[in-house]
Amino acid sequence: MTSYEEILESAKRLSSVERLQLADALFAEELGFGMWRGREDVADAETFLSDLREADMRTPDGREKTPGEFLSEIETADE
Repeated sequence: MTSYEEILESAKRLSSVERLQLADALFAEELGFGMWRGREDVADAETFLSDLREADMRTPDGREKTPGEFLSEIETADE
């Protein structure tokens, strides 16, 4: 495995624009999946969340939810 120091040295060789692109990409990934990485039951955060979202789009019988069904769930959850 590559050490932090090796990665840091590699990043220092990037141009200023590339460093900003790297920082933006890492920040976006952390915001999107960071909180899920620490969970023992989540090996692949991106796949886990994709599956979770896919399941949330469907009714228990597998049919895709209508916009009205989504809104109804949201209204019910707030009560």
